[in-house]
Amino acid sequence: MNDWKYEVDKIRQATNLPISYLCGTVEQIRAESLRLEEEGWEIVAQASSSGQCSIVMIPSTAWEGVPRALLSLMFSEKLQAASDQSQLANWLHEIALGASTPPPAGLAKQLHWQEPRVPFLLEQCREGFSWHSLAPILPDFFKGASLSQFPLPFPYLLLAVPLSALGSKLDEETGLEWASGLHDLISTECMENVRVIVGEPVGQPPQLGDALTRALTLSSALRKFRPKTMVASVRQFPLERWVMMLGPETTESLQKAIEEMIPLPQLNAEQVETLETFFARHLNVSETARQLFLHRNTLLYRLDKLTEQTGLDPRQFTEAVLLQLLLLFRQK
Repeated sequence: MNDWKYEVDKIRQATNLPISYLCGTVEQIRAESLRLEEEGWEIVAQASSSGQCSIVMIPSTAWEGVPRALLSLMFSEKLQAASDQSQLANWLHEIALGASTPPPAGLAKQLHWQEPRVPFLLEQCREGFSWHSLAPILPDFFKGASLSQFPLPFPYLLLAVPLSALGSKLDEETGLEWASGLHDLISTECMENVRVIVGEPVGQPPQLGDALTRALTLSSALRKFRPKTMVASVRQFPLERWVMMLGPETTESLQKAIEEMIPLPQLNAEQVETLETFFARHLNVSETARQLFLHRNTLLYRLDKLTEQTGLDPRQFTEAVLLQLLLLFRQK
């Protein structure tokens, strides 16, 4: 359905005939289509998914003969594609609600991708922002690629972008650059702070379910443990994702075992911020000092005091892991 707008623009330019594309909620589209029908317009294509509706309308008297026949043929093919896309959208919608359902039968054959696609999960930070605001800016950002958009239950939107739009190969650094650029674009053009999580390329639509589940798990972990992190890759924050997947009893048992082994005093807000930033910067002293706007020696002094107070040196990998687990368990 998201491609119809651009197809309608092309048809209008090629034929110089009036044709209109409408997209919105079912209620909005019903009201607008009734108004146009009173003026002599008719619907030639219609599809809906997850509470959203798209239609294509033409004035009956302006389209006759061969152009009308070709238009009907064109949109009959697109309606089948939209039906397959709707089936995929409904399945992803169920996954976002927590359902564990297999992909619809025959989905890979019905909706075959010519190349892998990269999932981007977008998460709103407040209600009231409409994903439709992205329609004018996404095509240019992704170099005119034919991307798929799947509105999910608030606060999510899933994009599936052809890999060729991002380059022939997508490593973690490149994926984060695209995610960061998308976050900056939405912040600038729409004045909205939207979290962007980039996943790994998937070959066919049925694989989107697992990709969405991974991204949703990371989203929950970031909201809980890293609320200020607005751009991330599903390869990042493994400990946070792991803790989120543990049940309450397991979490409590692990926390108790670690604290019995290593009693950790209560840390103040400054110490917690120092540790969390240090861990987020992969134990890099220079990067952490820069992020905290501290002199390097000041940061080293803080780390020395933490070591003295806790008996664990956050500059040592294994001890840093224990410290990070203790912090995460306390937050959970």
